[in-house]
Amino acid sequence: MLSSAQDITAIRSRVRQTLDKGVQIDLSTEPCKRYLRRHVNRKVAVVILYADIDGSTRMSMAIPASDFATILHIFSQEMTLAASESGGYTLKYVGDAVIALFPAQHDKQQASKNTVECARLMHDIIRDGINPELRARGLPELRIKVSIDYGDVQVVLYGKSLERSHIDIVGSSISAAAKMISLVPSGQIVVGECILQNLIGVMPPDSFTRLEADTSRWSYGSGGKGSYSLYLLKAC
Repeated sequence: MLSSAQDITAIRSRVRQTLDKGVQIDLSTEPCKRYLRRHVNRKVAVVILYADIDGSTRMSMAIPASDFATILHIFSQEMTLAASESGGYTLKYVGDAVIALFPAQHDKQQASKNTVECARLMHDIIRDGINPELRARGLPELRIKVSIDYGDVQVVLYGKSLERSHIDIVGSSISAAAKMISLVPSGQIVVGECILQNLIGVMPPDSFTRLEADTSRWSYGSGGKGSYSLYLLKAC
């Protein structure tokens, strides 16, 4: 949630500058790479967040390419800042999606709470900070979907050089979060059952409602206990 009118003013000012002059911050993923380099060839517990623009393909066909590129810059810029301010790292940019990770090896409960609050913040930023400026320029407004999951991931270095080789993560939680995003209704936040378990005691259980996923599109298991359950955050 945006904490003050000054935050909204700052975001809207930065969005206007981006519309006029281009992206205003460094969108490098180097901070995340530095974190991952400390854990090469090891498993680490993380919370994964996917933030995806809903309807981006239609948007790209409806407006000039330069306008669409600027909107992507604004989205990526503001979601990156939201993740950083919430204690996370931007792992990568994939088309119209921003993927962030939140270290959870020391406190999975706090990391899960921070990630859910980050997702809420992202929606607030879209609604109160970005869309008013896009609307003022006659550009299409954004709606996003966010998915969140928790688990161990393997840090993999693709090469010999710790500093120069590509580094990434693999694991069921990042795969699940990627699949979950296609099931999220527009403007909503979905979390996996591991997140719900992590949040016991720090968020009211009625903050979420179960998402009845189409089994033809969602087949992730839950330790031999049936399908992995998904939950929508209420009052997003």
